[in-house]
Amino acid sequence: MARLTVASDGAHFLRDGKPFFWVGDTVWSAFTNAAPEEWKEYLDFRKAQGFNALQINTLPQWDRIRPDLGLYPYPLRRDGSLDYSADPNPRFLEKARLFCLMAAERGFTPVLVVDWADIVPDTWLSAIFPTHIWPVDAVEEHARRVACFFREFDPVYFVSGDTDFRGPLAEEYYLRTIRVLRAADPHALLSMHLCGGFSDLSQTLADSLDFLVYQSGHVEGSEKTLESLPSTFLRNFPGKPLLNAEPCYEGMPHIPDGGNTPTGKIYGEADVLDACRRSILAGAKAGITYGANGLWSWRRPGGKSSGLAASLYSEPDLWYDAMRYPGAEHISGLKALAYPED
Repeated sequence: MARLTVASDGAHFLRDGKPFFWVGDTVWSAFTNAAPEEWKEYLDFRKAQGFNALQINTLPQWDRIRPDLGLYPYPLRRDGSLDYSADPNPRFLEKARLFCLMAAERGFTPVLVVDWADIVPDTWLSAIFPTHIWPVDAVEEHARRVACFFREFDPVYFVSGDTDFRGPLAEEYYLRTIRVLRAADPHALLSMHLCGGFSDLSQTLADSLDFLVYQSGHVEGSEKTLESLPSTFLRNFPGKPLLNAEPCYEGMPHIPDGGNTPTGKIYGEADVLDACRRSILAGAKAGITYGANGLWSWRRPGGKSSGLAASLYSEPDLWYDAMRYPGAEHISGLKALAYPED
């Protein structure tokens, strides 16, 4: 196991002193939805394709496929919120540790989301799920537990998941999470996963992070931001590695812009690879993260989308079919765009 560091050029990563191009995959729901034998199949398949970073939520993903395996870090309440006042579930921790160990043994860097936006006030998602919000001391304690439990695997931390900032409390929660993570795992790299199309990051938050992440996303018309988003980040926050950690997912319906009526269009292999290439060429050259609809939410036989997710994403393929989408075969080869001399 080896930690990622930032290269002296401020634009790339290193691992073991060698250039590291982030070839990420989106598996937000792995800890809650995947079985160990499925995880092994997945890891071996993605390793053969050249992936090296796995983005995972440490909490139950709000839009994961249900039913899941029924194993959560804290007790689940009837309304879908977590009982943050309870002790962590040792069975969940045991499984999460096993998954990280299996990943690390195959050379993957775990990228762990600490605070998804539904538990943080003054975000778009907590406005939809107000009962999901945690008090700030509970968020700090969760961050401390995550760092202390997972630091042996040399993870990277995404302080936030799919967040925006609709008031001062969101920034306060994230800054306090950052302070806890810095104290508990001082050598780890930190960033924030922002919601689709969002670039309005404060200078205070940007200064507190080791690298910057944006999401061009899946909303109809998001291809128009593939050059403008990295340009904005590079202009406003120079000197930090930058990557698109959520371009359009292969197999995902185009999410309607400003409405709930499905567009009828699906992102295919060509759309995904175009988004990845354009992101890197526009300056987000630290890496790229791929996503497959049905894999990020880990749909198993009998599982279905529910609520808002069902109206936005339709019914995705099963995880093992989504894992085999053709676009994933080409992601690691995009390193040549960031390191043309190689």
